[in-house]
Amino acid sequence: MPGRLFGVIYHENVNNWATAGLIEAIKAKGHTTKPFRLPDIAAEIPNKFTYLEEEDVSDMDGVMVRTVGFGTGDQITFRISLLEHFEDAGIYVMNPAYSFRRAKDKYATLTALNKAGIRVPRTYIGENLEAAIKFVADVGDVVIKPLIGARGMGAIRSDHPELAYRAMKFIHQLGQVLYVQEMVEKPNRDIRAFIIGGKLIGSMYRYIPEGIEGEWRTNVHGGGNAELAKLTQEYEECAILTAEVLNLDYTGVDIIESPEGPCVIEANAAPSWSALSRVSGIDIASLIIDRLLEKSSR
Repeated sequence: MPGRLFGVIYHENVNNWATAGLIEAIKAKGHTTKPFRLPDIAAEIPNKFTYLEEEDVSDMDGVMVRTVGFGTGDQITFRISLLEHFEDAGIYVMNPAYSFRRAKDKYATLTALNKAGIRVPRTYIGENLEAAIKFVADVGDVVIKPLIGARGMGAIRSDHPELAYRAMKFIHQLGQVLYVQEMVEKPNRDIRAFIIGGKLIGSMYRYIPEGIEGEWRTNVHGGGNAELAKLTQEYEECAILTAEVLNLDYTGVDIIESPEGPCVIEANAAPSWSALSRVSGIDIASLIIDRLLEKSSR
């Protein structure tokens, strides 16, 4: 079906490598793209969508969601509802609106995975500072994270109760939710497994950067090293089940090799794939768009 129209949702930079790669993949397959920010779309009921007050984009076949951006509670609520409105109007959203929202929320992600029997770290989430302090005293070595974040940014590790208390008190005073997780014993690496359409496309080990004292994060963006990985059946099945439970068309699943086996830290709704493409040689953007074409044609 040539000539189909697909939106690609970005927030600030349409030339971001991932956004640009997806746009090029859509064009390479003979289709047209419409990059836009969600704040630039106005909706009418029943089912009309207008870009910048002048261009009717109601005939889109599907949209790729890379971000909903930043904003107030009202703005984020509107943008999620807009994605759901796209779906109600027959425009395929990838990843699906509810799945995207849930995967961006670490709390919602972990509760869904735990319910499905997937191992996740012991975690405290709440707004009660005293309860969080008790959790730290019980667990010991912890990681304090933003409830919604990416690339490991904003995460603080502490095995010292006083330092953990100071960090949590500051977060609490800012009116933010406390999200505190046990530091799971693991090798000096973790696993990123990339799933598209319920299949493992590729995986890599991400190693803690060398020469940085006290560093514990493995994010390649932060200097970690990537190496192609061959997963055992247990780890592959864990990654695939994670994507299935969260209903994600494509995702990067972050897994720790704990003493008890695979332990999922999170599943990314808009994952990066530059490092995996580099170490594997796989054209991941093209495979993601193949999934979008498949789902939007039904």
